[in-house]
Amino acid sequence: MRSVLVVGGGPAGLSASAELADLGVPTVLVEREGSLGGNPVRWKYPVLVPDLRPAGEVMDPLISRVASHPNIERLLAASVASVAPSPTGFHVTIRQGTETLERDVGAAILATGFEHFDPHRKHEYGYGRLADVLDFKDVERMLAEGKLRRPSNGAVPRRVAWLLCVGSRDIQVGNTWCCRMGCAVSIKQAIEVRERYPDVEAYVYYMDIRTPGLWEKLYWSSMSEHGVRFIRGRIGHITVAPDGQRLLATSEDTLLHRPMEEAFDLIVLATGMEPGPGTSEAARVFHVPQGPEGFLAPRSAESNPVDSGTPGIFLAGAATGPKAISESVTEGMGAALLAYRHVRA
Repeated sequence: MRSVLVVGGGPAGLSASAELADLGVPTVLVEREGSLGGNPVRWKYPVLVPDLRPAGEVMDPLISRVASHPNIERLLAASVASVAPSPTGFHVTIRQGTETLERDVGAAILATGFEHFDPHRKHEYGYGRLADVLDFKDVERMLAEGKLRRPSNGAVPRRVAWLLCVGSRDIQVGNTWCCRMGCAVSIKQAIEVRERYPDVEAYVYYMDIRTPGLWEKLYWSSMSEHGVRFIRGRIGHITVAPDGQRLLATSEDTLLHRPMEEAFDLIVLATGMEPGPGTSEAARVFHVPQGPEGFLAPRSAESNPVDSGTPGIFLAGAATGPKAISESVTEGMGAALLAYRHVRA
């Protein structure tokens, strides 16, 4: 049977590789990083939304299946350099360190994932300049390590604010789309903080709360059970408070129609999803179109989101837009089944 190339070792790529291998398809998995797992492992997500389930319960079995499967060739810290049509599918050149590898495959699945928006680009928030302004990836790492501290002095914060939609729904930076995950992850973090540090006051600044479907329970329980407070407004800029010890957030409460200034010990920026460099490279190398947002564009996002429109090339996960882990895993399975059907034809 012809083999299948999977580009990306995050949730979608792992899911696709495991399904193909279990179907008896020789699989070549190429991952840019030096380890499997993608962003959940890279950024050390401790628990997942909406059920606050430990991330390891979802990711570890997937990683184990792929890491030990005899039908999968795992190429880490590697990238696809070129692709050319061949009589049996595609001739692929892969770079891994100083080595150049060549493989012939019958199909390819592009599961290149996403990158978080770089908060340095929003200068008004002071990320990288004000020690106690954090990205929510920073807070994920802290929670995974079991401690939340102010970088400026090592103390447990007393008042923490989350600012949603940083680098999302923002015409100024060119990202007009919703990242879909920022609301839920920020609320999840606020709940975690309140559970571990009951004396900490937790605030969420938002334009709109988007927790669709069954995720809505997370939003309501954060207020009724955990005491998280929500402020409908946008922080305009963050500076050092007059006491020189805390951060001062200047904003407008759009429900009360009044300006606000609030002091916090920590402010957490909920950064959105953008296409990663691996997505742009895959579009160029595999000649797959990108949508106006830079994500890979399927032939029909409504009826078949894993079909690229190019025979033998399939898409999965956040390569085509912001996705939850569960959606990425499901799309990986779907892409694997289409690739299996293609290489058997």
